Amino acid sequence: METQSYYLAKIKENLSMRQRGNPHYSLRAYARDLGVHPATLSQIIKGNRPLPLKNSSQVLEKLNLGPKERTLFMESLLKSKVALDEIKISDLDERFMLDESHYKIISEWEHYVVLDLFELKSFEASLIEIAQRLGVTENRAEVVVNNLLTAGLLKVDETGRFQKVHDDVRTTEDIKSQALKDSHKETMRMGIDKLEEIEVELRDFSSATVAIDLNKLPEAKAIIREFRQKMSALLRDGEKTDVYQLAIQFYPMTKTTKQKN
Repeated sequence: METQSYYLAKIKENLSMRQRGNPHYSLRAYARDLGVHPATLSQIIKGNRPLPLKNSSQVLEKLNLGPKERTLFMESLLKSKVALDEIKISDLDERFMLDESHYKIISEWEHYVVLDLFELKSFEASLIEIAQRLGVTENRAEVVVNNLLTAGLLKVDETGRFQKVHDDVRTTEDIKSQALKDSHKETMRMGIDKLEEIEVELRDFSSATVAIDLNKLPEAKAIIREFRQKMSALLRDGEKTDVYQLAIQFYPMTKTTKQKN
């Protein structure tokens, strides 16, 4: 049986809570409160059609979801509309989600790399090797490891060795975040350095300029996110020897119609 989409589960859950408080609360009243046509909502509830993107922002506001729930809601909705079929990924994203309370871990690149080092077959989880692999001082390696231990992303096992707690981590999407802004700035600065330092056969830098229909931006973001997950799934299948950074930038080169307005 197919897993129910997260966004549909949240819509049904909200309806259930409203009906719990008022047994006479109808689907038509729910459609009115969400700002969706009753017939459309009926088909959505039955799983016969997805929620229209034009209604998504309004429905999100009415459901009063938190940042993490909003991210999962939109991801599941967009994934129901866009699919890249060659590499399969789970419909339910089970990665541990970081938020603003993990500011240093999100904004400082060393933390992500240390977590991924545990995927390498030849990695010995010691401060000396972490420092050598990252090209940082042992003191910096110790600070990073302590941050990860404090956040519950690493632990020390009974033999005194470091262990990763979660298989993978992620951040919120389309939610304002100073930590993510700082992380992206650092990634771009590092990209400039790597362009000069790394031989061309060990890196890939490319870009495309295209005139777009701004209404298709949600679908474009969904494809980018699914591509990232599928690229990770592809590259993690095999004996892992190195840690790479995949950065995709997609931004307007002209003043958009929304900016003008």
